[in-house]
Amino acid sequence: MERYSIWYVQKCHQCQVHGDFIRVSPNELNVMGSPWIFTASGMDVIAPIDPPALNGDSFILVAINYFTKWVEASTYKAVTKKVVVDFVRDNIVCRFGIPKSIIPNNAANLNNDLMRETCERFKIVHRNSTVYLPQMNGAVEDEIRISRRF
Repeated sequence: MERYSIWYVQKCHQCQVHGDFIRVSPNELNVMGSPWIFTASGMDVIAPIDPPALNGDSFILVAINYFTKWVEASTYKAVTKKVVVDFVRDNIVCRFGIPKSIIPNNAANLNNDLMRETCERFKIVHRNSTVYLPQMNGAVEDEIRISRRF
């Protein structure tokens, strides 16, 4: 049965077209998780969604916990500095406690003076994902990729 399954997948056109291609040489993996619940969260914006929501919102602000993979998401008409700070306060800090670090991508609305002040007030380490490869903020980018399919 296993041999038949392998044969079938090798002959299936859809499996070959949409299968994962590993183009990177093998090397040692580094774990990017967090050692306990709600220690680190990643943030990103899904923008713009088309068609917009019934209430006119066309942006989704997403935060994902690296340990549990719990997703918090809210829709907005525009993602401003204040929206981001309110989202962090209401959807992360007030619901789950103060995380040790937040890792957004390098978007201007996620990295601003108001966000830095909020992180300093709550003693949250504010880190950015790398500029050259935003996919390094993997869990959030995967969640965005999955949500775009639906």
